[in-house]
Amino acid sequence: MTRATLTFSFLAAALFMIACGADPNALTNGTGPNPDDPTDPNNPQDPNNPQDPSDPALCTSKEYKGFDGQALVNTRVVAKVGVDRGRVKPFSALQTEYNRVLGSTPASLTGAGPTFGQVPARWFEEPQSNAVALQTAYTIAFDGCLTYTATATEFAAQPDETNAAANCAAMARKFWSKTASPQEIQSCADVATKGAAMEGNPAAPTTARRKWAYACASVLSSAGFLTY
Repeated sequence: MTRATLTFSFLAAALFMIACGADPNALTNGTGPNPDDPTDPNNPQDPNNPQDPSDPALCTSKEYKGFDGQALVNTRVVAKVGVDRGRVKPFSALQTEYNRVLGSTPASLTGAGPTFGQVPARWFEEPQSNAVALQTAYTIAFDGCLTYTATATEFAAQPDETNAAANCAAMARKFWSKTASPQEIQSCADVATKGAAMEGNPAAPTTARRKWAYACASVLSSAGFLTY
């Protein structure tokens, strides 16, 4: 079985919070409703209060109009804070992200811009993921992870239940800039201890460092890294 046919679980996306919902009083210099005061008539926790300060619709800003005279936000979908999470990183960000977390830029990243929907200069489109982009992301991640796991002492030993959990937690924390959940850590550990063992020729067992590279790539091609 080759690395292209191995199946890995994509892990949970990193949380993304906008300023409007982080602090109910952030836009009112501390003079807005106090969510910790049940006697406050404007308490957002009061079921009789229809105002929800975490709703982006309550964020006010200067209105801008397009060439047709219509406000640019007329077609914007209003959703609760936290619904719009896991936005795909644009290729311009990924170009520096791999080097930031791995310490080197995978050679296979070169020329991959079109696969990730790279847009022309001074233009913006919301990046969208697809199967081809995910497969390419995994290939790039594996290339980078082969170098990342090539010399470090923690990747010299064969992965087992103990060191796999420890190394996976460390990689997730570094690659995602957040602490992984026990389920996410276990998914990565399963790749190192079980999934990677199925790769290659049974007569030539996969080396320890290559197994760690597969686990590393599973973390690096997950939503925790590819989205924000």
